[in-house]
Amino acid sequence: MSEALTKYHRNNHKKVLAVEDDATSRFVLVNLLEELGYDPIEAEDGREALAIMENDINRPDIIVLDKIMPGMDGLEVVLQLKKDPALSHIPIVMVTGSKTPEEVKEGIDAGVFYYLVKPYEEEVFKSVIDAAMREADRRTTLRADLKKHQTSFGFINKAEFTIRTIDEAEDLACFIANCFPNPDRALPGLASLLVNAVEHGNLELGYEEKSVLLKSGKWKEILDLRQRQDNFKDRAVQVTLERNAERTLVNILDEGQGFDWKEYMDIDPSRALETHGRGIAQANKISFDNLEYSPKGNAVTAIARAETSILW
Repeated sequence: MSEALTKYHRNNHKKVLAVEDDATSRFVLVNLLEELGYDPIEAEDGREALAIMENDINRPDIIVLDKIMPGMDGLEVVLQLKKDPALSHIPIVMVTGSKTPEEVKEGIDAGVFYYLVKPYEEEVFKSVIDAAMREADRRTTLRADLKKHQTSFGFINKAEFTIRTIDEAEDLACFIANCFPNPDRALPGLASLLVNAVEHGNLELGYEEKSVLLKSGKWKEILDLRQRQDNFKDRAVQVTLERNAERTLVNILDEGQGFDWKEYMDIDPSRALETHGRGIAQANKISFDNLEYSPKGNAVTAIARAETSILW
């Protein structure tokens, strides 16, 4: 096992459910997870995986799920998990033998945004698992903060906010999510859109640059540095919330140069194995009923209808 793999995540006690029907493949998967310092939980098929998920004690932080299995395949497991509000937020890594556009789209439509293609290299395995675990940690923190902000929001019809930092973006997401028909559904999408407005909009951090910074572990450090630079420090994100009996709407406007948002509304198969770049697609497909960017890309409007019952 490479040194790059073994130096990460020692004794972090994060649980990963490894669902694989082939005993040899499951053995390899479990060993890789242990070398990364995770606590693997094994399941040899979809039904056993669902049974494990019903137990609060063994509930994992993320799930690594083989797509092709007898009896109940990976996508069927995903669809069952997404029906349960207590389980639907858990990130899933789909292990597949193919990354064709059709297969990736099928998984995204079901709620899968992380992929491993067999046979996978150790470094690729590590980067994808780490990315999914970062998302799990982020969602756990956001959901805890969401509860802190819960109060009576029924009287709010319109509100305006100004934010400048990543921390403010996440705090505001937790606050205004409570104004949406389904706060748990809206929360991750709001957080992604607000963080993007600060990070990629006002601070002008590009996609490739973020990839490098995430790999080096310097992402937050560089963002904090940019926040203090003269050309960025006075920039703000303007957020407007409007709600009525039919829908809740949020408009987010940053002071950046804009971007080509069209390629991020869905997960491009060529980016399926990347460690980031999923937030807009998740917001578009899961968190909101309608998501519209301005032509320039520095303003976005997200809408959730009151009658929706889709679960995150």
